[in-house]
Amino acid sequence: MNRLFSLLLISLFTLVICPRTSSMPTSDEETLKNLEMEAAKHSGFSDADVAFQKSILGPRVISIDPLGHVYDQSPADYEKMIVGIRTANPDAKASTDIHDVKVRISGDTATVTYGGTYTASGFKDPNANVPGAHFVVVDTWQKTAGKWKLISSAAVSTEPIPAEAYKMPAPGAAN
Repeated sequence: MNRLFSLLLISLFTLVICPRTSSMPTSDEETLKNLEMEAAKHSGFSDADVAFQKSILGPRVISIDPLGHVYDQSPADYEKMIVGIRTANPDAKASTDIHDVKVRISGDTATVTYGGTYTASGFKDPNANVPGAHFVVVDTWQKTAGKWKLISSAAVSTEPIPAEAYKMPAPGAAN
């Protein structure tokens, strides 16, 4: 009887305790890496891309693109910009591959750095069609109500940019 009782307790322990330890919450570092990797997968102009990007943006995001354009946008401003790009360039496609993601956390703030390659095609302006530009980024994230939100980003090209590209206006320049 004691042996049966012991086996029952062990079985109960296995069913109740072990699943909890095997499904431990992801660390903040892993969460941020996953968010950055998923954001790279959603670097296009589709409704799904916009929805994902809006889900990770803070109430305002300050960003600088590799051409030196500075943006101060709400998620709604971001959506308006992307929809405008998509409307003006219905054949436009963009993709981003990133690597070497590094996370540094300090309290409720984190910086994430990574390198990547950006490719774009189908734009009416030939300067916006990019065969594979290499860049580095530093993103700043803030944890609010248990969720990480992007609050700033700066990207720098790691190779020369053609001079004519600097003449392009920023998308959504009215912002």
